[in-house]
Amino acid sequence: MERLKQQTQFLIEIDKVKGILRQSIILGDLNRRENDAEHSWHMALCAMTLKEYFTLGEVDMEKVFKLILIHDIVEIYAGDVPAFSNYDKEAKWNAELESAEKIFGMLPEEQGKDFMKLWLEFENMETREARFANTFDRFQGFIQNLTSDGHTWKKFNATKEMVLKRLAPVIEYTPQVFNEFVMPEIQKYIDRGIIKLSK
Repeated sequence: MERLKQQTQFLIEIDKVKGILRQSIILGDLNRRENDAEHSWHMALCAMTLKEYFTLGEVDMEKVFKLILIHDIVEIYAGDVPAFSNYDKEAKWNAELESAEKIFGMLPEEQGKDFMKLWLEFENMETREARFANTFDRFQGFIQNLTSDGHTWKKFNATKEMVLKRLAPVIEYTPQVFNEFVMPEIQKYIDRGIIKLSK
């Protein structure tokens, strides 16, 4: 009974992820920001659809989906930190770690440890599955910029260097996607002056 109570309380608490707003705005309603739950759903579909382009070989998709579902839950307490903002990486990490301990600590002990392990695996990109999931985390954010006419690139005065740094996993692990789709789109935004060549 206590175990089930802990699990259901966790499931109720994580529903708050639907209210964590990201900087991206959504296609079809440019007045509405994307939330973390929508981001994770779209990220999972990006991963499913473009799996064939991942260069590190086969991945366990069940594990990938677990990583995707868990990766942003910590933002319930830590909040979303915009990718192109000037933020303190150590402060972000500390806030997210504290949040992870709190949210996963709601679960029965061994389950909480499993969820924490998955979150750390994603953050540290320590496995093939984590690298795969991170690739599509970055790719999904890129797609959101394309469908919003470069909204966060404009908002944060993104430079080519900043955009490419953010897309590092895409460049490294899905080079065909990067070379044939991503970089030509980046060039269009450079040509329009939305992505700057330098600060």
